Amino acid sequence: MQTTFAFALVLVGTSVLTVLASLLIFGALRGPGKRSASPLAIGSDAAFLFDGQTLIDTNARGAALLDSLRKDGTEGGDEWSRLTYFLAQDFPDLATALADLPLTRRARLVAGDDRRTELVMDWLDGALRLTVIDALAEDGAVVLDRLSYRALQEELALLRQITEAAPLLLWREGAQGQVTWANDAYLKRVSEAGEGATMTWPLPALFPRAEAGPARRTGLPVPNGARKGTAQSWFDVTRVNGEDGMLVYALPADEAYQAERTKRAFIQTLTKTFATLPIGLAVFDRTRRLQMFNPALTDLTGLEPEFLLSRPGIEGFLNRMRDKRVLPEPRDYRSWARRLLDIEASSPGGEFEETWTLGSGQTFRVSANPHPDGALAFLIEDITSETHLTRNVRAEMETSQAVLNQLDEAIAVFASNGELLLTNSAFTQLWTLEGEESLGAVTLPEALANWREAGGDPAFWAQVATLARPGSGDGAPLAGSMTLTDGEVLRVAARRTATGAVMISFTTTNPPAQESPRAQVLRASA
Repeated sequence: MQTTFAFALVLVGTSVLTVLASLLIFGALRGPGKRSASPLAIGSDAAFLFDGQTLIDTNARGAALLDSLRKDGTEGGDEWSRLTYFLAQDFPDLATALADLPLTRRARLVAGDDRRTELVMDWLDGALRLTVIDALAEDGAVVLDRLSYRALQEELALLRQITEAAPLLLWREGAQGQVTWANDAYLKRVSEAGEGATMTWPLPALFPRAEAGPARRTGLPVPNGARKGTAQSWFDVTRVNGEDGMLVYALPADEAYQAERTKRAFIQTLTKTFATLPIGLAVFDRTRRLQMFNPALTDLTGLEPEFLLSRPGIEGFLNRMRDKRVLPEPRDYRSWARRLLDIEASSPGGEFEETWTLGSGQTFRVSANPHPDGALAFLIEDITSETHLTRNVRAEMETSQAVLNQLDEAIAVFASNGELLLTNSAFTQLWTLEGEESLGAVTLPEALANWREAGGDPAFWAQVATLARPGSGDGAPLAGSMTLTDGEVLRVAARRTATGAVMISFTTTNPPAQESPRAQVLRASA
């Protein structure tokens, strides 16, 4: 029995040894052949495997790169478009190499800058393997201490928060004008571009390409249904040159645009209103540059519209008027012009007003009024007709006074309010001391009281008072007489004129005796 068990054990062991020996011999016969390598080796280089434009696999470094290229950090999206656009910035010949890869089977591209980045492309029976090699990296990582790394992470988080929360559009453009990065406000605007709008990479360009420079007002079409009655949104776009492109900032300017539009409409309304005024108007801003004028200014001064449209300064404006001889030549022109330029300091009330008499016979009333915001309104009014009319009226009054003074009849005219308007020489000699000014010295009630005391029927003077009241009585002329204390008899007549004034006349009927002191006092007070 024991012999049988031992024989079986020897037989099993011999079989096992035979199998092991066979495997060793088979392996030795194959020799040191290559193992089947994985399409994506684990290493420091980012590697990607695509089937067409669909990502099949990637390693850890590749996943990190794709994650950094995703705008919002979420999974999914068109990895092919984002990755190839990113690589095309360093490898301009990428598109040509990809087109030839099915024939060449393998291609190697080197970046043209100092980044020392390489791209290896392998064609694997219809699949494409991309390997991005960073020659400057040591083992695929940069060594940082924990505090430095944390500081970088905090700064990065802060910068992302600032850009994403900014109430303006921020984006970066490549050398060819492609949008390579944008903040949430920009992406939101892209998504609102219209129905059926899709997010592509690179991102659509909302604004036309332009050179770097200060802010420029640019309009964008408003998305359908976003704001009724508004065709465009307005932005102040500022572009700043960078190393590999341009940083662009678009600040919403709808309110500023509407304010400027309202201002322009207001100015147009003012311009239309001022265009009908016969007074010449010139408005200067706080820097004393001409901003507005009306046609009457050119008509009065002869200044050419082309000159006024060039927005001259007030000093040049005055010099041109001086050349046109529509400005009287003051004794000290420089001091005069300086006083007008510094009107706020030179004038206590901040106003300027003069009357200019020109050699042509014209007369201008010129005024300048400063405004709180620093603007200055310059007004020129032609008062030639008014001046001539005033002179004519004054001449007529002087002529009328001269005629009245030739009459022997003493005449006094009182206005409807009782004030003394007019007298002649005979009245002055009769009722005032020699050389005393009588015009406006007394009123009608005071004069009637004195005349009543001097003599005459009190009832007559009461009728004269009634005649002087507007709307009382029939206005028929009155006639009477009065005897002075010296025996002189005066015929008195009173009548109402068409203007409501009352004219009272005194005529002597006999030569007066020696005038008593009492009569002199009464006449002086009349």
